[in-house]
Amino acid sequence: MKNIVFRHADKYVLEHLLKEIGRHRLNEECENMKLPFPKRLGLFYLESNDDCTFLKYKYQQGDHVVMKLDRYALPETGWVRVKL
Repeated sequence: MKNIVFRHADKYVLEHLLKEIGRHRLNEECENMKLPFPKRLGLFYLESNDDCTFLKYKYQQGDHVVMKLDRYALPETGWVRVKL
């Protein structure tokens, strides 16, 4: 059976969420994950599975989880179902 996740990539929603997270917090999370600081808004997306929701970024070496989004307001609409 394939793994099913939900993804959200609306730039307006992501921009609002990133402002809520803040540059300092995002920088700390990237340092903890040993990832370079993301620079392009269009390469961010949200991914949600049964357990939790993650902020992910498309780096040149592949997609990586930047941080887990437990305490932030998430959009209710605009999610796309994806089979992995």
